[in-house]
Order: sequence, then structure tokens, then C-alpha cells
Amino acid sequence: MKHSIPLFSCALLMFLAGCSGRDAAKVATLAEEPLPVVTEAAANGVFERSATVQGSLEAVDSAIVSARVPGPLLRVCVDLGDPVKAGETVLFEVDPDTVSNQVVIAREAAATARAHVAVAEANVRKAKSVADKAIRDDERFDRLHEEERVSDNEWERVRTQREASEADVAVAEASLQLARQQVSQAEAQLAIAERQLADATVLAPCDGIVAARLREPGEMVGAGVPVVKVTGTDQLKALAFLPARHYAEVVPGVTELTVRVGDAEPVAAQVAAKSPAIDPRLRVFEIKALLPGSESATPGAMADFRIVFERREGLSVPQEAVLTRAAGTVVFVAGEDGTAKEMPVEVGLRDGGRAEILSGLAPGDPVIVQGQTQLYDGRQIVIANLENPAGH
Repeated sequence: MKHSIPLFSCALLMFLAGCSGRDAAKVATLAEEPLPVVTEAAANGVFERSATVQGSLEAVDSAIVSARVPGPLLRVCVDLGDPVKAGETVLFEVDPDTVSNQVVIAREAAATARAHVAVAEANVRKAKSVADKAIRDDERFDRLHEEERVSDNEWERVRTQREASEADVAVAEASLQLARQQVSQAEAQLAIAERQLADATVLAPCDGIVAARLREPGEMVGAGVPVVKVTGTDQLKALAFLPARHYAEVVPGVTELTVRVGDAEPVAAQVAAKSPAIDPRLRVFEIKALLPGSESATPGAMADFRIVFERREGLSVPQEAVLTRAAGTVVFVAGEDGTAKEMPVEVGLRDGGRAEILSGLAPGDPVIVQGQTQLYDGRQIVIANLENPAGH
């Protein structure tokens, strides 16, 4: 038994030495044990051409809320992390005493201006009454003058009184117009003062959370001094930069993408906008998508973007089944005669561990997906599929 294998090998070598090269290859193939392989039927699948980049999330609604009137901060009603409601939550209040006094003064000024209007209206009525009397006297003296029953001096005196009374009416009406304008100015000043009084109490401009508390009660603030920062959480904008070569392929409202934050599930969205121009220095452009807010998707978070430029259906095989050999790109399929068949193929897109086969295979072909690296054309194989031992 010890010498059985060497004796068999010597006999095989002597036999091969007496055969032609082709016959020797056939005999060598017959001498090999069939190689166990696993197959998978080529089938249609969906392929995507995409790019993956990193970006960040920002709040769509975000505001640094400043004081609108000057004065000491009376109270700051919110703290870091507090939720706020637009138009309802009081953020802070500036001491309203100074503004309240301005409202009182403005109200008194408006009341005085209205009284002046009342006086001016009475003056107009008085002036018109005097003018009416002067007009009637003038008309009567005209007739008497024509009849030479009054002197020229008396007629001229009455005519002058008429002209003076008519001028007094014009002056009274101008005074009334001026008084009415003063009322409008006083009411405008009152509205400003009342608005400033209302502005002493500042409400949240949007729904969200308090991201920063920048001032404390008792501090003096001027109009425009930041006091609280509010960040919205209902909707986020996802921002990322893409290489310039993709600019023409990104169409706002059409191009799809997914955004993933950490280990959370990806969120599907569309590109809402892109930069109107490419950065000439960095050769990139910015894209923006809108996302709903969530516990994982928060303003300031980093996110992974997968932008899909093209999606199509094609013949699909596992990417590891595609090999590069001397003849080019090939896959091996299981032949009905129990041997591996080397098939030159043209590969299209590669996506998610799958390769798109443009030519060289047909749907249903049993592609060898395990053991393929040890194969050559014509190699004896045995199908070792667990679910489909026949390989078809």
C-alpha cells in the first residue's frame, strides 16, 4: 500500500509521455477531482449610479432674537434646551417703564392735537358765517352803488370787508388742515410708542428649542442686542458639496438622494436646490435637501449623502463572480456537461455588491459565484448549492 501512489504516478507519466499534447491535457483533466462550486442564476436587477459624500444638517427656521427697545432686561423666561412655540412663548422682557411713559406722553399729544382740530373746525364755521354776511352786504351795496344811492367810499369799504372775510375763511381752512395733519402725526407717534411698549415683551419667532441664552436679567441692552437664540426642529436643510463634474447631472426637484445620520435609517429626499455656479477655486458646488426633524437628525449633525444620478434595470450577478483574465473580463457558468464555461462579458454599473452585465450572459444562466477563482475553461466541477444541487 505504501508504494501504490508512486507507482500509479509513474505509470500515468509514462502514459502521458506517449500521448500528444492535446490528449495529455484531456487525460490530465480526467485525472483532476471535480471542483465544488456554488452557482447563482443571472437575473434582472436595479442598478444606480451614485456618489457618496458627507455633509451637515442645519435648521430651516433659526433666529438670533434681539432686544427691540433699549433698557434693562427685566426677565429672561427661557433657558437652554427649552421648547418654544411661535407667537406664544415669551422669551424675555425689557423693563417697560421708560416706554410706558412715552406712551402716556404720546396719548396726551394725540388728544391735544384732536382738540386743536375741534377749535380749527369752529374757526372755519365762524369765518364762513362772517364771509356769508359780507357777501350779502357786498351784493346789496353793488345794487345801491349802481343806483348812485351810496358813495364810492362806502361801496369800496363793503367790498374790502367781503374780500377780507373770504381770506379769513381760507386761513381758517388751512389751520384746520394743519391741525388734522398734527393729529395724524400724533397718532403715528402714539402707535410707535405703543408698538415699542409691546416690543418690550418678545415672543418666539418660530417653533423650536432654545439653542443659547446670551444675556441675563438686569443687564442693559440696546435695540439689536442678541438675547436668545432659537433653533427650529420641525424641518432641516441638508447641505453637501459635490465635485464639479456632477453639476449638469443634478436637477433640483428631480435628482434623488438619501441622507443618513449615524446608525439611523437613511431618509429619502430630493435635491431642493443647487448652487447657481461652481466654486472656481475648489471646483465644487453645493446642494440642499429638506428633511423632517427627528431625534437623530438634529441641527449641526454630520450626515452621509448618497446622490443617485441614474437608475436602470439590467442583468445582475454578484460582483465577485466577475474576473479579469487574459481574455478580458469574464464570468464562469456551469455547463450541462459538468464543466465550467468561461464567458467573456461586458460590465456596466456596479452597485451594492452587484455587477450589471451588458452582454455575454442571458437571464437564468447559472453563474459560478463561489470557487470561480480556481477555474479555467473546461474545468470539471460539481454543483454544491445547498438549496439547488442541480445548479439550475
